[in-house]
Amino acid sequence: MESTKERILHILQACGGATVATVAESLSMGQASVRRHLDHLQVEGLADVRTERSGVGRPAFVYYPTEEGEERAPAGYSRLLSRLYQGLSSLDQGQVRGRDGTQVLRQVFQDVAVQVAKEHESEVAAGSLEDRVAQTSVALHKEGIVDSWIRTPEGYRLANAACPYRRAADVSHGPCELDRRTIELLVHAPVRQVSRIVDGRPACEYIVAAVDEGSDA
Repeated sequence: MESTKERILHILQACGGATVATVAESLSMGQASVRRHLDHLQVEGLADVRTERSGVGRPAFVYYPTEEGEERAPAGYSRLLSRLYQGLSSLDQGQVRGRDGTQVLRQVFQDVAVQVAKEHESEVAAGSLEDRVAQTSVALHKEGIVDSWIRTPEGYRLANAACPYRRAADVSHGPCELDRRTIELLVHAPVRQVSRIVDGRPACEYIVAAVDEGSDA
């Protein structure tokens, strides 16, 4: 289980910098507590702060990871790189012939989603959708994909406040689709992504549509 300080550092990594208020909102913590952890990160040389002015009013203090802090990447990023490498290495000529790089990479991301789901399928065995969502959230927390979930009128909302591979998501939608598809395979219900950290939102969020439990969805 990550410490609060580690989670805060991962949020700074994922967002490329964040204010105390943004971090506090993401973790549902008080701003005073967040400041104490940020102070510790600064003392350890893992975070720094700068002022940014936007329009009128007082400038905002934005905390960001230092070079040393950036090097402490979440484990999820290392796992993603390893899985992508294995996926690319396993492709034969027939699977890549006539395809461009984007198409090949899309196929690898889809294959990795299946792999991740298989690795965790034994942890998600509940009969009801709500219980499967809960079990999926626990199983994928260690992957850095899901932090929490709640039930809403539109279904079940799963959230992650610290994207484990923000730089990759900046240049390709593949990592986001990987996470979405992995959730979908585990909960056995349609899933759509409704927000992304790389688009400036405080969290990556997914909606699991409520389905008829008697259907084959």
